[in-house]
Amino acid sequence: MDRFTSRLQAGLKRVQMEFRRAEPRVEAYRPGRMVWPDLCASRDISILDMSPSGAKLTFGEGAILPELPREFYLFIHGLGGHVSVRLVCEKRWQRAELVGVKFIKKLEDADFERLVAAAPSEH
Repeated sequence: MDRFTSRLQAGLKRVQMEFRRAEPRVEAYRPGRMVWPDLCASRDISILDMSPSGAKLTFGEGAILPELPREFYLFIHGLGGHVSVRLVCEKRWQRAELVGVKFIKKLEDADFERLVAAAPSEH
């Protein structure tokens, strides 16, 4: 398979994934922290986009990741003062430094709007 065909297939998979989503995602660009369920480890992350039911996270380009747990806590920082939100997440997919997660408990609309409104406009 040539390089063009490979890139085209990857693009088609992303489009298909968007159509399968229960809800559209919006750009978020928020700092956060992933914490293992037994509290033995944690990693800084960035939230790239999110919906009330999930998000796409990144550890930064070229990050070397340990084995990620299936479920973990996600702390979203910077909601005014020192306020953070804690969500329980399930890892749905992982490609290199990108991770797709589902929130175990879907965010209420007001909470989701507050998170998105607090997101920095530039990344």
